[in-house]
Amino acid sequence: MKKNYFLTATILFVAMVFTVNLNAQFYTNQLIIGNGGVFGNPSDHVTIASYNPDEQSTTSFGDVIRESIQDLIVHENYAYVAAEDSIVKFDIDTYEKVAAVYESNLSQLSYKNGLLYVSRRSDLNGPPTDGVYLKVFNADDLTLVGSVDGIFGDAAGIVVEWDTVYVAVSGDWQATEGRFAVIDNNYNLVREMNFGTDAVGIYDLYSDGNDIYSVNRSPYGTSSGSVSTYNIWTTSFTTNVFDNVVGKGVGKSSNTLYLMLDNGIGSYDLANNEIIEPVIVPNQVPLNIADAAFDNLNQLFYITVTDYYSIGEGKIYGLDGTETGTFEAEVSAEAIALDFRVNDFSFEDVEYWIGEGENEALLVIDWNDGI
Repeated sequence: MKKNYFLTATILFVAMVFTVNLNAQFYTNQLIIGNGGVFGNPSDHVTIASYNPDEQSTTSFGDVIRESIQDLIVHENYAYVAAEDSIVKFDIDTYEKVAAVYESNLSQLSYKNGLLYVSRRSDLNGPPTDGVYLKVFNADDLTLVGSVDGIFGDAAGIVVEWDTVYVAVSGDWQATEGRFAVIDNNYNLVREMNFGTDAVGIYDLYSDGNDIYSVNRSPYGTSSGSVSTYNIWTTSFTTNVFDNVVGKGVGKSSNTLYLMLDNGIGSYDLANNEIIEPVIVPNQVPLNIADAAFDNLNQLFYITVTDYYSIGEGKIYGLDGTETGTFEAEVSAEAIALDFRVNDFSFEDVEYWIGEGENEALLVIDWNDGI
């Protein structure tokens, strides 16, 4: 499709200087799926796959020889996987494994400014032997950059804002309180705040640049959960408890937080601290929702469901709760992440001419490719 853009440019000195501002268009490139397999079956290890929403097809492209997956994140054209004691980096354009490193007791991952932040937890062998619950790696080659000493116990979600790292400190399965660690850019623990018993199960973190929101998962056998809000500037916090079973955080869009409620997916108003919709995506009984991701561009939920030993599948839901599609997923697909991209623009695709006026220039762009 041919598009003409008319822009003006001011002549500075004797040279014409102009700036072309073109709106980039984001799109959902693919969904990366981390299948954990059947835990305890050495032959059924972690596999990584890509679901293409345009072609509606799933392709397996990598594996990690471990029996469970803890987290998977995407940054630009790379996926980072945490699987038991292995951190693995995949190029999700070429679908090649490009780096890997051994690190025990893995929990959650977060990327910021060329660094990969990795929280750690107790596993079947106990807590980390070195007592370190947060490590930082170079995101390019996965070499260790730094470690943070002094965190109380098992750590989970991570958010980096400005020069400060914020970490949810959930503790182990016996924990009765939720804690929140604040770390400086030299990897020193500045303070660890006790959010109290209302924030037990603190896990997934989301930020809007001023406030950090934590999804506090309901301990096993309980019927209530909570969301905490921490203000970066005042260092104050509040926690709102509600009578729903809270699971994983799913995503955030403006002032709406999507999270697992009563084994389905609902929404929460961060401005007013109240549940908006207790059920958007329904409970998948007799199966369980293993993981979920929210596609904010297309207003879709991608979920994986499983019984953890024999069945695995993927489903797609709209914001109105209507199931709109399915995709392939294997048993225990407990980590999924969306890959968003920006359409490429090259001046090789542009023909232009410049006509001068007395004080300005007219730039006409003939653009023959739909971005």
